[in-house]
Amino acid sequence: MSWNIDCVVVGPIQCNCYVIVEEQSRKAYLIDPGAESKELMQHLAKRKLDLQAILITHAHIDHVGGIEEVIGKFPVKAYYHQGDSFLYQNLAMQAELFGVTPAHLMAAQPASGEAALQHDREFPLDGGRIRVIHTPGHTPGSVCFHASGDGSLLFSGDTLFAGSIGRTDLWGGDFDQIIDSIKARLLTLDEATQVYPGHGPATTIGEERRDNPFLT
Repeated sequence: MSWNIDCVVVGPIQCNCYVIVEEQSRKAYLIDPGAESKELMQHLAKRKLDLQAILITHAHIDHVGGIEEVIGKFPVKAYYHQGDSFLYQNLAMQAELFGVTPAHLMAAQPASGEAALQHDREFPLDGGRIRVIHTPGHTPGSVCFHASGDGSLLFSGDTLFAGSIGRTDLWGGDFDQIIDSIKARLLTLDEATQVYPGHGPATTIGEERRDNPFLT
């Protein structure tokens, strides 16, 4: 039993799109396909994966813009939290806030998706599980995905970064709420937990406990 984590950076806003793969069974989950990406599609085809689902940390355009392209080749379900339904259904509105169209961000409006992620929901992965952790603050429906079994891995979206936290000045953001989410639900994880954020480099829970200026 061995997991492999692939990261493909997609789109003009440089979203980290992750693929978590169980190497023996080839079962995999795709996290945050944020933009239409030739590199991502080639990577998925080359790896010959048994894709189980698309998991969305939050519904900002740079994290959901590539869903339709992926589903066109891999007919799986995309799951997000209902707190972000308004964002998920309005990519044109999101793009307009930045003075562009979705196409400028290599994004397309998802035509499908299920607002079915809830705190503590689990997805099976050979030798372990992926658990949903609801972490509102960056958006009302922001979640993180904690994979445990073959190590402890956290896909933190735009909630927690190396040395920083997600911005809270966009629609539905709340600074006090994101701090509470991080302290109550993420910093309680084992300090060796590897953290894979939505943008930028990886870190660990221990490093963020000690050094993150927003949390110390």
